[in-house]
Amino acid sequence: MKKVIQYLLFFLFLFFFIRELSVIFEKSITCDEIVHIPAGYFYVKKGDYFINYAHPPLCKILSGLFLSFLNINFPEKLYEKYRFTEWDWGLGLMFFLINKGIVEYISFFSRFSLIFLGILLGFFIYKWSKDLYGVFAGLFSLFLFSFCPNFLAYSCLVITDTGITLFFIMTIYFLWKYYKSQNKKDLYFSGISFGLALSTKFSAFYILSLVVLLIFIYGFFKKRLIVKEFHFYFLSFIVIPLFILFAFYQFNPENLKWFIKGAKRVFSEVGETGQEVYLNGVFSKTGFRTFFLWVFLYKTPISFIIILLISFLIYPKINENEKFLLFPAILYFIIASMSKKQVGGVRYILPFYAFLYIFVGRLFLYHEKIKLNLKFKKTFILILILWYAFVSLKIHPHYLAYFNQIAGGPDYGWKRLLNIDWGQDLTGLKVFLEKEGNPEIMLNHFDVLPPEVYGIINYEPFMYQAFMSISEEKYHINSENPKKEYLIISVNPLAGLHYEDHNIFWYLKERKPDKKIGYSIFVYDITNNIYLREKIAETLEKYGFKRQAKRQRKVIENLKKIGK
Repeated sequence: MKKVIQYLLFFLFLFFFIRELSVIFEKSITCDEIVHIPAGYFYVKKGDYFINYAHPPLCKILSGLFLSFLNINFPEKLYEKYRFTEWDWGLGLMFFLINKGIVEYISFFSRFSLIFLGILLGFFIYKWSKDLYGVFAGLFSLFLFSFCPNFLAYSCLVITDTGITLFFIMTIYFLWKYYKSQNKKDLYFSGISFGLALSTKFSAFYILSLVVLLIFIYGFFKKRLIVKEFHFYFLSFIVIPLFILFAFYQFNPENLKWFIKGAKRVFSEVGETGQEVYLNGVFSKTGFRTFFLWVFLYKTPISFIIILLISFLIYPKINENEKFLLFPAILYFIIASMSKKQVGGVRYILPFYAFLYIFVGRLFLYHEKIKLNLKFKKTFILILILWYAFVSLKIHPHYLAYFNQIAGGPDYGWKRLLNIDWGQDLTGLKVFLEKEGNPEIMLNHFDVLPPEVYGIINYEPFMYQAFMSISEEKYHINSENPKKEYLIISVNPLAGLHYEDHNIFWYLKERKPDKKIGYSIFVYDITNNIYLREKIAETLEKYGFKRQAKRQRKVIENLKKIGK
């Protein structure tokens, strides 16, 4: 049996790794990665921590270490010129434009190391569930994690969310172990994990710090905390974390100032209005108090929701060990819901999911309390497991686009939440256009990387945000007699994000596209479609793009002449 368990563990970790590798190869650079990837490279190459100081450096350094194997080209003059651009977007864009010939290699090497943080997170989910409920419960929790569309979506990207989830879980896990064993080693490991969390994301300050503080208070009243050993706690949660943080800033006080500046910036923005948030057809600049409840409802596989409900109902009494799971999970969820900056969607509550995956392992401890036929219970659980695995495999590799059936699935989930378009499908668009013989296209893509980085050139921009401030005279304009022409628009602009009139493209939203690229890019064949061309012309005329509108009117005139 021990061998079987080892094989199952190996399979789950290996399958997770292979699927993440597939995402790395098939998905283009996403919005946050435009800044995070160059930042990691410059941390390692130049020791410059100004770049993207709004996030601590751990995940970006891991990315930069692997990226340093490549022969990256970035002229010193351009580096100095774009170093101080707002939010570092200028530096990030130039970094990828200059190195567009090796963008696939940059994507692979920068993302590769982040997968191992996801694997380590899976190990601790397995370990904690096993310690609480037994080895089969641990395997079950690991299965739920390794097949989770949300963790698969983010665990291979150069962002901070899987990293902070890992170190959050590790901090609480080792603190729980210390309360049980009073072994100082566990206390030190908890402090190390806390330091790694502080080096990953600023939210570790005001969320994880609060959780640790409250658990310490809990330990004091439960007499698990020995006051005379205060120096051990000080060492574990002050000295060790600050040493680790200082290490990631290369023990340079000059670098550490960027951490302090970043922390001030993030804390000052906590209560501020964020970017526009979209929920159930409504835009808001102040967010929604119920936003993450809807996110959980739409982005969680229904089979897991059922498993979670059964886990609570099977034995409603929560024991002391399980409080270390549910209390941090609920507190994290509440604090996230209070924030007005909700555009990140489900990735902001990944720690909540991790705690729940451990908690549902209790099914294997309390299953006898379900007063049903044993064969029926096993069959029902097996159906839920297979259902969970099926939806995970079906969405591969488009995990960012995952929505459950309540939201209408990945085809219609974008009408509920705009947590689908990160600019990740330019690679897929390039492949599609090549198969189509590189037809003429009108393009409106979520303003991430320029399509030219992926070899998509000679397109006519259609209300494309990146071109709105550029003179129309500089646009590439398609021909007046196109043999084949597609209008291509990604989900965020289609929904009206960043436009004063959120219903600007109503005539596209009401039509089924001819093709979808990874669920985030919609393709409309407008070659002979006079109706769509009329609406396009009207939109262009309304916003003053006369040259483009004139071209559309001429194409319509030509189509009518030949009776199309």
